[in-house]
Amino acid sequence: MRSLTSFTFIFLFWTFSLSQNCQSDFKPKKELAAQTYLCPDAMQADLAQLHKHILETHPNPTYYGNIDDLSVAYQAAKNKILHPLTVFDFILVVNNYLYALKDSHTGINPKQFLYSVNGKRKVLPFFVENIDDKFFISSAYHSDFMIGAELLQIDTFKVEQLYQYALDLSLTEGNATSAQKEVACEYIGIVYNLLSMSLKEPKSAQIKMVSTTGDTLLTNIDFSASWRYFLAGMLSAQADEVRYSFDQNNNGILVVESFQPLSLSVFKRKIDAFFEEVEANNCTSVYIDLRNNLGGLLRAEEYLFSYINTKQIAIKTNYLYKRSDYDRFAQLSPMQQMQFENQAKSVYPNGLISKEYDFYKLPKGATHTILYDYIPENNRNYVYKGQCQLVLNGNSMSASVLFAAWFKHIERGSILGSACMGGMGGTFGNPAIISLDNSKIDVMVATLKFTPLHIRERALTAIVPDITIKATRADLIEQRDPFLEYLKGYHK
Repeated sequence: MRSLTSFTFIFLFWTFSLSQNCQSDFKPKKELAAQTYLCPDAMQADLAQLHKHILETHPNPTYYGNIDDLSVAYQAAKNKILHPLTVFDFILVVNNYLYALKDSHTGINPKQFLYSVNGKRKVLPFFVENIDDKFFISSAYHSDFMIGAELLQIDTFKVEQLYQYALDLSLTEGNATSAQKEVACEYIGIVYNLLSMSLKEPKSAQIKMVSTTGDTLLTNIDFSASWRYFLAGMLSAQADEVRYSFDQNNNGILVVESFQPLSLSVFKRKIDAFFEEVEANNCTSVYIDLRNNLGGLLRAEEYLFSYINTKQIAIKTNYLYKRSDYDRFAQLSPMQQMQFENQAKSVYPNGLISKEYDFYKLPKGATHTILYDYIPENNRNYVYKGQCQLVLNGNSMSASVLFAAWFKHIERGSILGSACMGGMGGTFGNPAIISLDNSKIDVMVATLKFTPLHIRERALTAIVPDITIKATRADLIEQRDPFLEYLKGYHK
C-alpha cells in the first residue's frame, strides 16, 4: 500500500511539474519544437480552431472515407492532449487527425520549424532511400556522410524509429500508401533534425552506418548553420522547371519538375520548343518525366497534355467548390474581384465565367460543382502521335496526378517508375494555409476537388506503373538516375 501511495505521489508530482513548465504559445524563432511543452488548453484551442476551419472551408472532408471519420478522429485527438506535450508531439497528433481526410493537400509541412524560422540554428541535412527494406544514404550536405552506406542509427535514434515518425508526418491521397512510404523516406532527415537540432551552439551527431565494403562505422559529423545549407541548395538547384534532351536512339526526354512556373508564357515556350525539336527530329519515342513534380497550375499541365492528346478528347472535369474566405475567388485582390465581377456581368448568363459568378454569389459554407469542358490547345496546333511514356514517383502529386489520370484514360502509353500520389479519381487542390494561434503550426487545407466527369465512384487506388523502376544501391553510389539507366538497357 505504501509503495502504491509513493507511486501516486510521484506521478502527481511529475504531472504538476509538466503543467508548471508548459506554455500557452510557441515562439518558433526562439524555441525548439522538440523541447517546448504546450499546455493542454492551448492545444485544445488549436485543435478546435483547425476542426472548425476544415468544416467551413474543405469542400468534402469525408470524400475518401465514412461520414463520421473526421469527428471520430477529432475526438481521438482531443483525448491525446489532456496533458502537456512538446510541439513536435502535438504536430504528430494534428497530423494523425488530418490523416482521416486522406487528402494530400490538407496537412502539415514538417520543414516549417526546421530551416525557415531561423537561419542560425544548427541542422544536419541528409536524405535516405529505402531499398529492400534497408535505408541507404542518397545525399547529404556534409561530405563525411558516405553516399550509398546503409544507415543504422544516429545518436540514440535507430533509423526504423525515425522512419516511423516520418510515416506519422506523411499524408496520402486516397490509398496511395506506396507513395506515402516513398515520401516518408525523404522525411527521415527532417524528423531527426526536428528532434535534435540546436539554436546556435555547436553540435555533432554520431552516425552508425555500414560502408559499401561491409564495415560497420561510427562517425561524428558536425551540424551546420541552416543558412549555409539553404544557400548551397539555391546555388545547386536546377534553373529551369522544364528541360529536355535527346539520346542516341532519338528519344525525346522531357523533364517537367513543376507545373508552377514563374511565368506561364515562358513555360509554354519551353514546351513548344521541345515538341518543335521532336517534330523536326522525327523522334521515335517521347518520355515525359514528372518525378518529384508536386503539381501547380492546371493550365500548365493541360498545355503539356495538348501535345500528346491524340484522341482529341475533351478535358471534362468537375470542380467541387465550397464558398469561404479561403476559396480561390475570395483570395483575389479587391481589384481582381472587381474585374471578375464586371467581366462576368458583361456576358451573363453565358459562358463558364457565369457559372463561376453564380458560385461567387453564394453564401459562405455553400458547395457548388462546376463542369469545365474543353479540348486543350497549344500554340503550334500540333499533336505528337508517336510512342509516349510517362515517368512517375511518389512525389508526383496534384496536377501531376491529373496528368497521369488523363494519360492513362486515353491509353497513351506505358507508365514507368513508381506509384504516384493519387488515382484515376482526380485529386484535391488549391490549398490555403491557416496558422494555429498557439502552436504557430501552419496547416494547409484544400479548398477544391477535381474529379474527371467519367469517374462515377470514388477511386482510392493510386495509379501504379506498368514498369517499375527503382534505384539500386549501385545507382546511389554512382549517383546515377535509375530511369536513364533503364533507358540505356531498354534500347540496347
